[in-house]
Amino acid sequence: MDKKVQSVKWLYLTAFLLPVLAMAQERETNKDKETKIDEVVLVGYTKVSKKDVTNAVSSVKAEAIKDMPSTNAAEAIQGRLAGVQVSLSEGSPGADVDIVIRGGNSITGSNAPLYIVDGVQMDNALTILSPKEIESIEVLKDASSTSIYGARGANGVVMITTKGGRKRAKTSINYNGFLGVRKIQNTIDVLDPYQYVLYQYEIYNKGGVQTDIDAFNTRYGSFQDIGKNYGNIKKIDWQDEVFGREAFNFTHNIAVSGGSENSSFSLTLNNVQEDGIMIGSGFKRNMANFKYDYDLTKKLSMTLNARYSRQTIFGAGTSATGSQSTNRLRNAVRYQPFEGGPAENIDEFDPLFANETNLVNPLILADNEVKESGRNDLLLNGVIEYKINKDFTFRSVIGYVQRDESVNQFSGVVTSLARQNNDQPVVFLSKAQSRRITNTNTLNFRKTYGSHKVDFLLGQETVKTDAESLTMNIKWLPKSISPQEAFANIQSATPPSGLVQDNPRTEVLPDRIVSFFGRANYIFKNKYIVTASMRADGSSVFGPGNRWGYFPAASVAWKINEENFLKESSVVSELKLRAGYGLSGNNRIKAFLYDTFFTTSSDYGYAFGSNVTPGATTGNIMANKNVKWESATSKNAGLDFGLFKGRVYGSVDVYQTDTKDLLLLAKIPQTTGYEYQYQNSGSTTNKGIEVSVGSTIISNDNFTWKIDANISSNRNTIKSLGSSASASSNFYLFPSGWQNNLNDFLVQVGKPVGTYWGYVTAGRYEINDFDYNPTTQVYTLKAGIASSAAAANGARPVQPGDLKLEDRNGDGVIDNNDMTDLGNAQPKFYGGFNQTFRYKNWDLSVMFNFSVGNKVYNANKIEYSTQYLYRDNNMLAEVADRWRWFDDNGVKVNDPAALAALNANTTLWTPPAGAYFLHSYAIEDGSFLRLNNLTIGYSLGKDFTKQLGLSNFRLYFTMNNVFTITGYSGYDPEANTRRNPLTPGVDYAAYPRSRFILSGVDITF
Repeated sequence: MDKKVQSVKWLYLTAFLLPVLAMAQERETNKDKETKIDEVVLVGYTKVSKKDVTNAVSSVKAEAIKDMPSTNAAEAIQGRLAGVQVSLSEGSPGADVDIVIRGGNSITGSNAPLYIVDGVQMDNALTILSPKEIESIEVLKDASSTSIYGARGANGVVMITTKGGRKRAKTSINYNGFLGVRKIQNTIDVLDPYQYVLYQYEIYNKGGVQTDIDAFNTRYGSFQDIGKNYGNIKKIDWQDEVFGREAFNFTHNIAVSGGSENSSFSLTLNNVQEDGIMIGSGFKRNMANFKYDYDLTKKLSMTLNARYSRQTIFGAGTSATGSQSTNRLRNAVRYQPFEGGPAENIDEFDPLFANETNLVNPLILADNEVKESGRNDLLLNGVIEYKINKDFTFRSVIGYVQRDESVNQFSGVVTSLARQNNDQPVVFLSKAQSRRITNTNTLNFRKTYGSHKVDFLLGQETVKTDAESLTMNIKWLPKSISPQEAFANIQSATPPSGLVQDNPRTEVLPDRIVSFFGRANYIFKNKYIVTASMRADGSSVFGPGNRWGYFPAASVAWKINEENFLKESSVVSELKLRAGYGLSGNNRIKAFLYDTFFTTSSDYGYAFGSNVTPGATTGNIMANKNVKWESATSKNAGLDFGLFKGRVYGSVDVYQTDTKDLLLLAKIPQTTGYEYQYQNSGSTTNKGIEVSVGSTIISNDNFTWKIDANISSNRNTIKSLGSSASASSNFYLFPSGWQNNLNDFLVQVGKPVGTYWGYVTAGRYEINDFDYNPTTQVYTLKAGIASSAAAANGARPVQPGDLKLEDRNGDGVIDNNDMTDLGNAQPKFYGGFNQTFRYKNWDLSVMFNFSVGNKVYNANKIEYSTQYLYRDNNMLAEVADRWRWFDDNGVKVNDPAALAALNANTTLWTPPAGAYFLHSYAIEDGSFLRLNNLTIGYSLGKDFTKQLGLSNFRLYFTMNNVFTITGYSGYDPEANTRRNPLTPGVDYAAYPRSRFILSGVDITF
């Protein structure tokens, strides 16, 4: 096993064993200082004592993240929750955060959880919250807890409660602000100028074509000049030029809170101004949240909450979810590693050079691609709670959520998009708005009858969502126009004769859900707990007759520690056995997929006279009137424990989730006139185990040491693809999309979702694989040795040093039949551990997260080690160790013995000249251990702060992404740039991840 993987396991085991040993020695000296805290968690429309919870629930309280400075609340919980994977798709400002609970259940649908913020449904809620304003986060993981939310509960539910004021509390003002700087952590190693030109010499001269030889001499000089001109030339690290700046961050948080006898309030303001490490990129956000609670009478109370967030992301980034043509990172990696050259200056834009190389000077390109992505979020909600009597409580929540999004993108004359459109700038504009109104009404009955305690909940909920979008692609703008002028004057675009602009595209997506639900909870003798629930959801996204789904659930718990044989135990303070079963649903598809709609575009146009008239098409997705709810059945068994009066605590859960009637975007025979259709076709299963443990190891007046750790393992398997998912109901291939027409993922029954599909790399062809004709100086592959020509070399005959692929079926031909399963993105286990220390006025927290056993598809390695169609492209540094055809004097070597001697110490193959394809060379172990956060703080003593009129004054220093132990060769083993559940773990042109160093102050008046 790799030493770095072993270090991950060793450090994790140390984190578990050390606290237990230290605690055993310490517990007696602090026995009298322990106190019992009845922690409360939010579980489906109501609060429940944590000791009475029967479901699988993970929670993070404000105490755990209050001292962790971050601009993104998702980062603050990374690695803290068992069974919850939190990862950044890439390192760009405002990058998408992926949260997956217990593995992905859907194949082509969304696997994002449902977010509930203060009782109101939201999408991607953590992106508009700052960690400082969060009171608690509860994650419902099994269907026995999520089924009460029915629709969209299949992927888990994240319930967020924000902070409010306290009644009968004086007004306090808190300021928390920090100044930080980001710096790129690592770069991709490429050939230096001398190595680069030697490689170009080989490409230009290998074929013996005189025009190519002359072209090399014109551009780079003679072979004898290479050492003189390029041996000591200054290397330009374009990655450093583009991503190497010090990116500053200024973050300010202000919180004002207080209360009177009958009311409380809180006002939170947040401002973030952050530069990206890539030139031209950055992030700005302003947020405001006001929360007000008021007791109208002893029985009637209300809560009002208003939240507004406005953020803008600047910069076009390094790529998009499209194909290779959107890769901007390529220019920083593959552009020649020096400025100008002895024969030709190409520092300024040269369209001929761009066409020949598919490259543009990365600094010039950065100035010609401008993108501004704006997003405004508004949340308004009100709560009325009426205590009818001591047993009955009525609660009504009404919420309004609005999101406005816009994208303004400018592609200047040097970009490939402009060059495809008469060398004129192109502007892309989009606007989208979604509005959601929710209303939830519940009636709760709670009563205790001697040894019996009952809790009944009845509820009704409606969710009304409307969304519209408009996109425009404006071509043929004046060449001299600036980005801002282009955004404001799209009417200045003038199509060339006979051409017309694309029509704007609009989309309207209404969504209606009406629900009825109920839950009953029964506790006997504070030992035995039974919970049952039922929810009925009606959704408008399905056609008539398929709109209603029904989601029952039940769970039980046994508090073993309340039995007589454990009640007086000095060791076991809590021991609870849990089991649950439930059904939850998923309706995350677009509206109207059960009907046929038409789209117009000049892409579908036809000639009419001398002009092109836009045409109409139905698109490539066929309507399906029979599509219905996707459902997930979850079984969960768990054990919660507490030892030594709560000094050690934790839980163990095992689960199985079976998802059926998958909302699958299935391939269908093209004889239908379509390519895809949404179908309820197939099923998946997720099985896993989660372990979390924590301990207060030492706790006295001067020193406290706490640790929390978790580890999880999940196995995902496709059980069925239905009868009409493809030509074969057992499997089909699916493209990741980074390269057109490359089917590099396998979707197959019995395999996990996200299985890589490609060839097995078998090294390179050596001299002894060939027969050599000294007369013609031609190498011919020996009989019985399979040729990789068609798969890897653009159908050219293979030569010594060419890439060799494994002939897996032994038929003597390497073709699609030799492709195989190359692994998948699922880790064997993952998790995190956090340690906090307090010594007098000092505090220290250390947060690790890790993943072991997952594979990463490093598509960058394929592109940056393949010649394909272009010369004058730089390569990965390891290409310097490639097979050589020219000796140190620049003379081509053909003799077998001399050629073998020349390559005795080289190991890599000749970069393939064929199209890009996946082989196991690009599938790497993505295991890592990351020190995600290190924070050191110092708080002034209470006596001194009182003299200053303060109640708290803390200074802190923090490093995020401190170091990563990994064998992965790319920027980041967590990169995931393909936004599709079927294609996880693909690292293609990801924005590099940076280290963040900051210092700040936390003051409370």
